Amino acid sequence: MRTFLIILVLVLAVVLWRGYEFASTAGMFRDLEPQMAGQCTIVPGVVGPEDHTIDPETGIVYLSGYDRVSAIGGSPTPGAIWTYDLNDPEAVPVNVTPDADAGFQPHGISLYIGEDGSRRLFVINHGNNEQAVDIFDMDEGSLQKVTTVTGELLRTPNDLVAVSPDAFYFSNDHRFLADDVMRPFEDFLGLPMTDAVLYDGTDFRTAAPSVKGANGINVSADGATLYLSAARGGAVHVYDRDLSSGDLTHRKTIDLPGLPDNIELLPDGQLLIALHPKALELLAHFGDPTQNAPSHIVKVDPESGKVETIFLSLGEDLSAASTGAIFQDRLIIGAIIESKFLDCDLSVSN
Repeated sequence: MRTFLIILVLVLAVVLWRGYEFASTAGMFRDLEPQMAGQCTIVPGVVGPEDHTIDPETGIVYLSGYDRVSAIGGSPTPGAIWTYDLNDPEAVPVNVTPDADAGFQPHGISLYIGEDGSRRLFVINHGNNEQAVDIFDMDEGSLQKVTTVTGELLRTPNDLVAVSPDAFYFSNDHRFLADDVMRPFEDFLGLPMTDAVLYDGTDFRTAAPSVKGANGINVSADGATLYLSAARGGAVHVYDRDLSSGDLTHRKTIDLPGLPDNIELLPDGQLLIALHPKALELLAHFGDPTQNAPSHIVKVDPESGKVETIFLSLGEDLSAASTGAIFQDRLIIGAIIESKFLDCDLSVSN
């Protein structure tokens, strides 16, 4: 009996400790003060623009989107890759995959620019009950599929970053699939069971193991540093990357005031990271899209670890921001399930 009581007390202690840790990471004790970035315009028409990236040479935004609510409900509709020209004051989103069917459910994307100026877009695709990476060449304003990559290590891919015309790293955001009974325990306990994987053009191998909710991923301009957000861990991990082998060595961890999502780079090497500062409100938003969830974009100096808020709203304009990217004086903010994104002019004061 005494042994049973000791075990029971230990179990309760672990549950309470993990419960407090979960509540803290989820932002239950976090106060939010809205901070707007310039003047923001709502751009409608793109459903679920979860990830985007901006061509630093042309100012073209590539957005990845699909209707997650319909897909979860068992009635998937065609997803799409969209472009949005920041040079055009009358710009509207343009679907550059108009022939895609409901088997195209794009998630994380990465733009690779070759030394010859060629553009190649890497896209995680959750369609057809399969996890894959579709690789496209940009040809006269439209995307032409080059190949599709599949493999056992593509378990729960979330984001990716291309490092050559054929090679990329990607994050698996869960160890257990959505219908696995262990999935809730993985989330609640914050178990470091996810990873980042390298596909070298031929084979897969785990490059960064034991991460708490691996999510956004990117590399520095010279390719020598890799950044990986740990959503459940509330941090971004910084790795040294061996340019010849692709091996990663953990350098540091930077704590963040929220659950980090996608990572984009600024010209000066700093990071732009979207955060979910209130996890329970995020979950409520997933269950009912009319419920607002805060949006938070921060700038992170990977050397000093300084974190600076660029944009923070309570979700009235855009809920659950998942990506922020800047080109000159324009900040583009996308979200997980909204049917719109924000185009913010940073040169205009509020």
